[in-house]
Amino acid sequence: MEKKHIAILVQNLHNGGAERMAANLSIELAKYYEVYLIVFDAGDAIYPYGGKLIDLKVPPLAEASAATRIRNIITRIRRLSYIKKKYKIDCTISHMEGANLVNIFAHRGDKILTMYHSMPSRCMEPTFVHSLMHAYTGKHSAKYLCVSRLAEQDMAENFGVKPKYLSYVYNFSDLEKIGRLQKETLNEKAALFFAAHPRVMITVGRLTHMKAQDRLIRMLKELREKDPGVGLVILGEGEERPLLEELAEELGVKDHVLMPGEVENPFPYMKKAKVFALPSDYEGLPMVLIEAAACTLPVVSCDIQSGPREVLAPDTDITKATENIEYAQYGILVPALAEEPRRGKLSEKEQMMAQAIKELLTDEALRRRYCENSAACAERFSSEQIIGEWRKLIEE
Repeated sequence: MEKKHIAILVQNLHNGGAERMAANLSIELAKYYEVYLIVFDAGDAIYPYGGKLIDLKVPPLAEASAATRIRNIITRIRRLSYIKKKYKIDCTISHMEGANLVNIFAHRGDKILTMYHSMPSRCMEPTFVHSLMHAYTGKHSAKYLCVSRLAEQDMAENFGVKPKYLSYVYNFSDLEKIGRLQKETLNEKAALFFAAHPRVMITVGRLTHMKAQDRLIRMLKELREKDPGVGLVILGEGEERPLLEELAEELGVKDHVLMPGEVENPFPYMKKAKVFALPSDYEGLPMVLIEAAACTLPVVSCDIQSGPREVLAPDTDITKATENIEYAQYGILVPALAEEPRRGKLSEKEQMMAQAIKELLTDEALRRRYCENSAACAERFSSEQIIGEWRKLIEE
């Protein structure tokens, strides 16, 4: 029986979580289908992928006039429509707003699956225009997919998308691959840093204001006052790097913060660390929590919208937001910090997060408990589990 032809559409292969997820999806679906990974701009691609890569060669034109940007979008639609026809695409899966609309307008009789990768109301105001865009996307998709249950609920309640058009599918991790990669050797600089800091907390993500890595640098300052063995590793790259480096120097902890940038393999760093910390203001479904679990790395996460509660406390009310330290099934949840000041002395809620990190760094029984639970946590987001859901969506 001839395999179905599946297209996956995304902006690029270097920019963030949605792009990385699209690349991972192409690898897994290529085991079952003829897969075509279509990008608007393949330049600077860093994520490995499966199937055939097709570069539409229509990069974004942020500095261009409105008329030029419209022509840019029309070119994307025309080129995608041609590709769908040429390769007889049966189903096209697109990721994020721009790609979703291009996917819909380039419809050639293929099944349309669209996906939104964040918490809608945290990324945009529920204005008439935004609600119209999401409603249109939902109505013209076989399914409009969100990345978590809470994000799906938010899309329906705040943007008026009818529930019948909506569903959710979690991101996934290749647990076997992570198991192999975490065994690789760290470079000399990183190895020396871990040797000098026996208790390291780590975070992974783009260096942006929303990811709030500066909070961890301020927490590091206080943690080191009582424990000079504590260090901080921040993996990722972005526009906040100069500010983070300046803050570390200002607080006198520059030598105790390692920022190697966007490393090809983060897992040996995660395996060597003692605690993973997620201080973000908001997320969609933070894959780093699942990857930390795959590395048997205990987690402290802000109880933000959305994702952390669904990963770490799946049997609780997903709309709940803790006001205290919550020792959940698969990790520790602490209050969200988005409204807290970002300078000076740690706020009461920041102190809670610092306290939870300290407990995991020093309480071996607590660490062991979360390490032992990590395999079950990661397995819920394995590629085998989640790809089964994707295949149902494609085949229905």
